[in-house]
This record gives sequence, C-alpha cells and structure tokens, in this order.
Amino acid sequence: MAPSLRFDDPYIPVPPAAIDTDPAAAMRELFFRVARLEHSLREQRVLAAAEMAEVILSQVAIADELARVVEGIGVPTNAQNAMLARGVAALGRQIMEDLRERGVTPIETLGKPPDPDHSDVVGYEDGAGVAEGTVLREVQVGYVWRDMILRRAQVVVSGQAPAQAEPGAGGEP
Repeated sequence: MAPSLRFDDPYIPVPPAAIDTDPAAAMRELFFRVARLEHSLREQRVLAAAEMAEVILSQVAIADELARVVEGIGVPTNAQNAMLARGVAALGRQIMEDLRERGVTPIETLGKPPDPDHSDVVGYEDGAGVAEGTVLREVQVGYVWRDMILRRAQVVVSGQAPAQAEPGAGGEP
C-alpha cells in the first residue's frame, strides 16, 4: 500500500526564478541546443571521415610505392637483394591487410567493361581473344572505402580508342 499523504511534511520553498519560468519555452530552448549539438557532431564526423580517407589514401600510395620497389628489384641475383625484396613485399602486404581490415576494398575491373563511375580509361590495346571494350589491365588500382571512392582505377581496355569528334563537326557554324 502506498504511504499516506501527510499534511505536516516540511514545506520546500520554490525558487522565485522557477515561478516565472515558461516550461514550453525552456523545452524549446533545450531542443534547439540539442539540435545544434547534433548538427555539430555530424559536421565533426564528416570532417573526421575526410581526414581518415586522406590517411588511408596515403597508405595506399605507400603500398603502391613498395610494390614498385619490389618490381624494380626484379629477380634477385643475390641473397641480400632477395631478403630486401621479401621484406619490402611483406611490408606492402601488411599495409594492404591493415587497409582490408578497415574496410578498404579494391575496385574489381579486370575482365569487365570499364565502369565510368569507378574507373578512367587511360589507353586501348589489341586484346587477342578478348571482347572489345573489356578491361585488360590496371595501370592504377582503384579503391573504395565506406561507399566512397578513395581513388579511381586507371585501366587499359581492349579495342580501338573511340574517334574524337572534330571541332566544327555536327552542323556547328
């Protein structure tokens, strides 16, 4: 059973500022302040994501450079060069694994038609036995992170480059 109401409980005075307060106005002010804080938090998250994308893109560039170093070494002619090539390759793999764990994925282009939203065609080659308009090789691998394109792929496509329209052609004066 609930305790009974007693009329001899001590009186707690109400502060004078509370008497003149408009609860609806106070709530509107609080909602406005919360909305401003939420907006500020969204802006900070967008800035943090942009900064993170820059850091990730620099890691991608480092991994690309390490791959170029390994390719430059080629077939090692001595044990020291072989050790160097293995170490550089392992470092590149470690960086790429770290990027994969963070959700960075390469854009799949090989053997497909070029996707204008994710890749740029930088050249054309004769692709014997390959359908025209198929990506033969990547000059630069593209990457996606959190549905954002970090770097567009640069690809070479089978076939001939499309003919460019000449200036003044097409009925222009």
